[in-house]
Amino acid sequence: MASDNEKAVRPHEVLMFNLAVCHFLLPAILFGTKQLWLIFTIPVLCSLVFIGWIARQAGRTDHSSHLVKAHWQLTWTRSQFLILAYFVAVVIFLLGSFLIDRQPDEAMQFIQRSILGWFALLPLSVTIIVLLIFEASAMSQARKGIMPADMKL
Repeated sequence: MASDNEKAVRPHEVLMFNLAVCHFLLPAILFGTKQLWLIFTIPVLCSLVFIGWIARQAGRTDHSSHLVKAHWQLTWTRSQFLILAYFVAVVIFLLGSFLIDRQPDEAMQFIQRSILGWFALLPLSVTIIVLLIFEASAMSQARKGIMPADMKL
């Protein structure tokens, strides 16, 4: 049977797996498709499934210890930042698309839409990098049995 410290690491492993698979591996695989919307849609939907599972685990009351429950709740809180980054990226893209559609020159629209895509992904990219750093730190501290309230990063 796993110790509480090992169980406390599990939520951070789930979020790290989510970040690695849904934001690095899946888009890399899907870049070969002609359907560009798949590159964004499938990874986000898969990520939301992981986040939903994290939320469900964070809401459970039958965890073996306060340490395990606290780490699930910490991971859920950090997952909410990822959801917020998705929302910000969508708002930037939709607002930019609305403005670009007013551009009469179609060649210019294509160029502007390409640039807009990169700007829309910027908040998401920064959030993913920050979460990777925070989760790596949290995994290390969870292995030592440190409560989230006492964490340094």
